[in-house]
Amino acid sequence: MIGSLRGKLIGMEGLSALIEVNGGIGYEVEIPGNLLSSLKMNEECFLYIHHVVREDADLLYGFDSQESRLFFRELIKINGIGPRAAIALLSTMDLPTFIEVINAQRINALMAAPGIGKKTAERIIVEMKDRLNKLRIGERIIVQSANAINAELGVEMPQNTVDENAFAFDDAIQALMSLGYKENMAIATVKAVFEKGMTTEQIIVASLAKLSKG
Repeated sequence: MIGSLRGKLIGMEGLSALIEVNGGIGYEVEIPGNLLSSLKMNEECFLYIHHVVREDADLLYGFDSQESRLFFRELIKINGIGPRAAIALLSTMDLPTFIEVINAQRINALMAAPGIGKKTAERIIVEMKDRLNKLRIGERIIVQSANAINAELGVEMPQNTVDENAFAFDDAIQALMSLGYKENMAIATVKAVFEKGMTTEQIIVASLAKLSKG
């Protein structure tokens, strides 16, 4: 499972970026339009990756933060929202604006994205509002922005107190699903083995051990 890529941008076509990593291997990555426009040709970039494994293809979707990737992963759990629709939605506005749109229930703003009708927009608002509260994505963004501003000002801040366990928890579930396990089984297994402070790798190893025992 590919979790991130660091390499040089050597090509762009539509919302697809071609990232060349060490060794000369190029990966095609689907990226939200507003992020893609900020990347520069022949310069290094770093992306958090959502990796989809299918029988006929391996698909990569790239994001500039763990928050954006987690938001994307929650979007594609909504009935009728596939990865391409989610990328299109994230191309129309940045993540803080998207969260504000959901909290303010601005249906028309979501309908501006290609292929998003009124019923789908309403479903996104209802389902994502609850998920945002559970995952505390909005809080992470606020803390992330504050830390960036303080870094520019040279102000030292205490270690981020926002709970980062959701990232490791979510990554482990995605890894199990990429190995062929159903989402409900992956979630139940990760919940059973998870302990605060565990890394993604530790959760995956413990989950596989539990699954192998039946």
